[in-house]
Amino acid sequence: MTILSTVLLFFIGGLGAWGWIFYRQQRLKNLSLDQKLKKLLKDATEQKELYQQNKVQWEQTEEKLRSFLKLMDTLMNTIPNPIYFKDVEGVFQGCNKVFAKQILGLTRDLIIGKRPNELSDQIPADLASVYQREERKMIEKAGIHTHENQALCTEGQRRDFLFSLAPVMDNHGEINGSVAVLSDLTDKNRAAQNRIQKEKLEGVLETAGAVCHELNQPLQTLSGYTELIAMKLDDLEAMDNIEKIITQIERMRDLTNKLQGITRYETTDYSGNTKIIDIDKASKIM
Repeated sequence: MTILSTVLLFFIGGLGAWGWIFYRQQRLKNLSLDQKLKKLLKDATEQKELYQQNKVQWEQTEEKLRSFLKLMDTLMNTIPNPIYFKDVEGVFQGCNKVFAKQILGLTRDLIIGKRPNELSDQIPADLASVYQREERKMIEKAGIHTHENQALCTEGQRRDFLFSLAPVMDNHGEINGSVAVLSDLTDKNRAAQNRIQKEKLEGVLETAGAVCHELNQPLQTLSGYTELIAMKLDDLEAMDNIEKIITQIERMRDLTNKLQGITRYETTDYSGNTKIIDIDKASKIM
């Protein structure tokens, strides 16, 4: 075998060995790529399954949340008391139908997102100022705060309400709003006022009756003796004084008649902060 043949055989053998090595490397690379691809496909499948599971959970959570919000809305609208809630800036975030209809006379979509001063036709400035002051007290207390004040209702009448305010806390324990429940006290306050007036009137009637009883007999006696004196006097100047006495006796008799005719409790200012019975207004005899 010549040297050339030997070299050729060696060269061909080298090429074959190199080709085999290249083939092995490529195969290993392909196997590695296959494994990576399979892993990626597996990861993608797992992610898809996880997404599907999370999607189902999200949908279930959303459905529960919608059901809960619907329940809360139904609950609020079932309660006969007016209810509203605001954020920490005092902006209305919600209310029940009773508050919207009976207090403000607006639909809820026209209330939510508004401040009281933007609803000045429904909430006069003096009442808005009172509400703001009481809400600050609630924030300072960081707890339930009640106050009795008026609210302008849809019929244009101011009615008395008990406002029960409570703070709404966020996840960090900070106040981020408030909720208010209103209780109408108008009829109760009117009944209490009528009861007080009745009790005062009863006291006045008892006093007036006693005064009239004690004054009537002395007045009759005084009137009778005055008339006797007038009959025996010839002095014109003395008679003039007697007439003045008789006039005052008649005034006292008219006064006792008015006291006996008192039917209501009416007062008038007397001096300083003192009040006395206004006999003319209180009596049915005017």
